[in-house]
Amino acid sequence: MFEALNKVIDFLESVAMVAFMSIATIITTIQVVYRYGFNGSLFWAEEVVIYSIICMSFVGASMGVRHGVHISVDVLNAFVSPAINRWLHIIAAVLGIAFAGFLVYYGFHLYFNTLGRGQLTAALRLPMAWFYLPIGISGILLILRYLWVIHEAWTKPPVTLAEELAAEKDKLV
Repeated sequence: MFEALNKVIDFLESVAMVAFMSIATIITTIQVVYRYGFNGSLFWAEEVVIYSIICMSFVGASMGVRHGVHISVDVLNAFVSPAINRWLHIIAAVLGIAFAGFLVYYGFHLYFNTLGRGQLTAALRLPMAWFYLPIGISGILLILRYLWVIHEAWTKPPVTLAEELAAEKDKLV
């Protein structure tokens, strides 16, 4: 189950990241051409680019958990046994789930409150709630990713930091 769900989420995140990156890049390029080539500008371009980058950040948070590239302090991992190291990963994932739970709760709370007020964006005049929706969705993705981390930490045998570094070195060569 985890494998299939993981592949679907990987695909959706990749598509979303490419879409948001493409939107930001293309609109920024068009805005530069308009500004310097035609001495004009698109009044909505900056807003679209900002919202695209914000959405990329929330999707990227989930991708960062999946690939294990978030900033971390590994000093303690170097000094403890592999069994304790496993528990450190599980505790960190549980704390991540707690944070993601706050994102889900407050993200959807913000979405529904803003939707009820009918607030619109400044330039595009679209419902502002749409641009708050990625907060809650990102929380759900983060919870799924952290559950995957717990599953991996629990089912795979613990390795020492030296073994982990050797495996990373072998990947690079």
